[in-house]
This record gives sequence, structure tokens and C-alpha cells, in this order.
Amino acid sequence: MKYRVLLFLYLAFLVVMVVVPLGGLNTTLSDTFLFQLRLDYLVHAVVFAPLVVLWRLGFTRHPLWLIILTGLALAAGLEGVQYVLPYRSWNVNDALGNTVGVVMGSALVGVMKRWGQVWVVGLLGME
Repeated sequence: MKYRVLLFLYLAFLVVMVVVPLGGLNTTLSDTFLFQLRLDYLVHAVVFAPLVVLWRLGFTRHPLWLIILTGLALAAGLEGVQYVLPYRSWNVNDALGNTVGVVMGSALVGVMKRWGQVWVVGLLGME
């Protein structure tokens, strides 16, 4: 039950981050590079990875393919919302970063299945 609550809080966080104007923070992230990638693309990937993990932990009966498909739809859809907001900008690379995050989360779910959920959940500090 606690993972479901975390998932819904996390989804609310994602929606808020999509619609809130970022101002100077967006410029700072766009101008900073790590491994020759803009930092904001990496942030998009890291932010979307927990979505799949929390969903899998909260709804264990949902098939993984459905979680991944829904995660990809959210990754594209939430970025698409920025297209209609005059103070935000849509960027295909941000959508790709979101997608990479969903793939990373899916890989982590695979690790959880292989090595044991308890070990991974403890490693992430989600006990």
C-alpha cells in the first residue's frame, strides 16, 4: 500500500514539474553539460526511472509490458503538455530523455526480479 501512495505522490510531482514555470533553473540545466550531454536531458531520464519501479512495487499484478507502455505514454504525454503551455517549451530530446528513464526503470525492475526485490528496495532506501 505504501508504494501505491508513493506512486501517486510521484505522479503528482511529475505533473506539477511539467506545468510550473521553471524560470532560470531551466536555463542553468540547459547550459550545463555532463559527458557531452545537456544536464536537463539526464535529469529527465533520472526523474522518469522511479515511475516504473514504484508502479511495479505498488501494483505487482499489473503486467510489466502494461507498466512500460503506460510509462512511455506518460513520458511523451507529459512532455506534450508543455507544447500547449505558453511559458514552457516542448522538446523532442526531453521526450527522449523521459523515454530513456522509463527504459532505465524497466531495467531496474528486471534487476529486482533477478536479484530479489528486497535487496534492490533496500539499496534504494525505500524500506
